[in-house]
Amino acid sequence: MKFHIEYTDNIGIQELQYIEDERSFYMEYSILNVDIELIINKIALQVFNNEIRELSGFCGLSREMRANFQVPHSKKGILKVEHNLQLGLAYEINEIFDYEHPIYLNIETGWVCIGNPNIEEKAVEFITNCIAVINENGAFIALWLKPKSLPKNL
Repeated sequence: MKFHIEYTDNIGIQELQYIEDERSFYMEYSILNVDIELIINKIALQVFNNEIRELSGFCGLSREMRANFQVPHSKKGILKVEHNLQLGLAYEINEIFDYEHPIYLNIETGWVCIGNPNIEEKAVEFITNCIAVINENGAFIALWLKPKSLPKNL
């Protein structure tokens, strides 16, 4: 699979929440049909019409994940995926089965990075406070998330 960005101001506006007792990210779904889900760690990115439109899933956060990375500069846009996958199924984003991206947490800014926080090749805010970074070859590098609030015990 390969990712592409189409820059536009028309992005998803769902509010991203972190549900502390479930240790998961959540947003109200605005689409009824999902073609496929792409999985990064245990977070599902819902794809409809080859566009990533929503996300949710488990992501336990802990003090050990604290880091002082800054969110990459991004523009608003649509995150598209080029694939020949069977509809109705979920697929790992990584080619290495069961690979877990590292997770970094900046409690001062409220941003969580899943993946490599040091690469800023192409960044797109595809949903309010949800940024994806892809490289020149269209590979997925990182997912940056800023929920409404983080757990208080961090």
